Amino acid sequence: MNRKEPTSLPFESSDPDEQKLWSALSDLPLEEPSSQLRRRFYNNLHEAGSQSWIESLARWLGMRSNGGWATVAACLVIGFGVAQLTDTPVTDSGRLVALEENLAVLQRELILDRLQDASASTRLRGVVDASQVVASDQQVARALLDRATQDRSVSVRSAAIDALGSQLGTGDIGSQVMLLLEGAESPIVQLALVDLVLRHGSTSQIGQLQELAENDQLHPDLVQHVNNALRGQSI
Repeated sequence: MNRKEPTSLPFESSDPDEQKLWSALSDLPLEEPSSQLRRRFYNNLHEAGSQSWIESLARWLGMRSNGGWATVAACLVIGFGVAQLTDTPVTDSGRLVALEENLAVLQRELILDRLQDASASTRLRGVVDASQVVASDQQVARALLDRATQDRSVSVRSAAIDALGSQLGTGDIGSQVMLLLEGAESPIVQLALVDLVLRHGSTSQIGQLQELAENDQLHPDLVQHVNNALRGQSI
């Protein structure tokens, strides 16, 4: 095996002693890799080269995770639906309605799957997707409420709280949000809840928020924030 000539190691200091040290390091002999390391390298190379096209396709599609299989299912259902619509003229509006309903169910399942994912970034993506359908889908709304109250990531909880804005007026979700505001310990979560109530809250919910601020049940900075916001609304 031909040995590559050692290259000079770069240095930025003008200190002669440091330059001498770098020069000495560049003259050190380069050791050959051990036979065990070489065998491990060639074994890994052989395994990578012998991987079947099915395994490669599965890895490319992300099918080693639940989300990947859900994506494949989505593609199959959508492709089948499009083929049905393009192969024959649509003369029955019921078929189109049924297709839309099937796509809505599939979209819900994808969102719910993302909201339950182990990865916080995937759950956050699920929250963003859920915000687009929460007004018309109570199952998604309940899943968002679970993320808002239970998620271990503060960022996911805050995003889920913000996505519940259109549902704050509903009895069950509205009351759960107000209870969450009373018991929230994280200032970031409290801020998300306070802004949610200020933007979407009813007169009764605004009154509850003001009472919490007056009784110092909010973070001190948020008390001032609430007072300033309510003062601005009254002008």
